[in-house]
Amino acid sequence: MKFLINPIIEGATTRLQIERIYGDDKIEHFKVTGRNKSIVLQTNRLLFQARKLKNRKGQWKTIDGHIHNAYALKKITDAIDDYLSNPA
Repeated sequence: MKFLINPIIEGATTRLQIERIYGDDKIEHFKVTGRNKSIVLQTNRLLFQARKLKNRKGQWKTIDGHIHNAYALKKITDAIDDYLSNPA
């Protein structure tokens, strides 16, 4: 599954391509690609969905790559969560 998100990071709209590269019944891996960099993020949101915990958000972890700004990472993960809860 591939989709685009446009989070506002430090006052600028950033266009990022998201690709789901792995998923099982507990975790998912997403590859986040910007202009010339990419990172891989892991979430356990499927574990909470399987246990019928709708209001619980999954925890995110960086698997590959490095992001220097924790605020930017939070904005990216929130945008991915929003897209997955309400796909366009």
